[in-house]
Amino acid sequence: MAKSEPLIRPPLQKRSQESLDRVLQAGLEVIQEKGLDGFTLQEVSQRASVSVGSIYGRVASREALIMAVYEYAMAWTTEQDEIRRDAERDDLATRERIEALAADAAWEMLGHADVLSVFMRHAPMVPWILTRAAEKSQETAEVFTAAVLKDRDQIRHPEPAVAVDVAFRMVYCTTARRITHGPQFESARKVSDKVLVREMARAIADYLL
Repeated sequence: MAKSEPLIRPPLQKRSQESLDRVLQAGLEVIQEKGLDGFTLQEVSQRASVSVGSIYGRVASREALIMAVYEYAMAWTTEQDEIRRDAERDDLATRERIEALAADAAWEMLGHADVLSVFMRHAPMVPWILTRAAEKSQETAEVFTAAVLKDRDQIRHPEPAVAVDVAFRMVYCTTARRITHGPQFESARKVSDKVLVREMARAIADYLL
C-alpha cells in the first residue's frame, strides 16, 4: 500500500464522523480480542451498528480498514509530545533528562501493549504493516535523537548521533520484546515493567554519559 494512498474516505458530516468513529473503535476491539486473523468486516459492522456496505463506502478493503484502525490506535500515543516536553525542561540535569526521555518512549509503548502486540507479531509477515510501523518508529527516533542531542556536549561517545541512535534502538527493541514475548522470555527472573524501564533508562544514561 503506497504511503500517499488514503486509508479511509473522510466523512463530511458530523453524523458520518460519529459512524466512522464507531467503526474504528469496533475494529480496535476486534483486533484486541481476536487478532488480525479474526478480524472481519461483518464483526466490525455488527459491533459498530453500521452496514458492511457503509464500511466499504469509506474503505477500499479489509486491509485498508485494519491499517486505519492501527493509525487510530496509534493516535493515542503521545511519546513524541512527551519527549519534546522533557527536552525543554530546565529543572532536569542532563542525566535526569536522558533517563526521562528513554522512559517516556518505553512507557508509551507499554501503555498500548495490547494493540502493539498484535501488530508487532504480524508485521514480519505483512509488508504494509511493517512499513507503517517503521515509519512511526523512525519519526519517534528522530524526535528522541533531537531531544538528547540538545546535550551533545555532554555525550562522551566520539560520534554522538550514532550513540543516540543506538540508545533509541535499545529502548525500542527491549520494550517491543517485552510486549511480544512477555516479562520472562529472556530470563526467569521476575522484573516488573517499572523496574525494567528504570534500569534500562539508567543503562542508556550510563552509555551516553
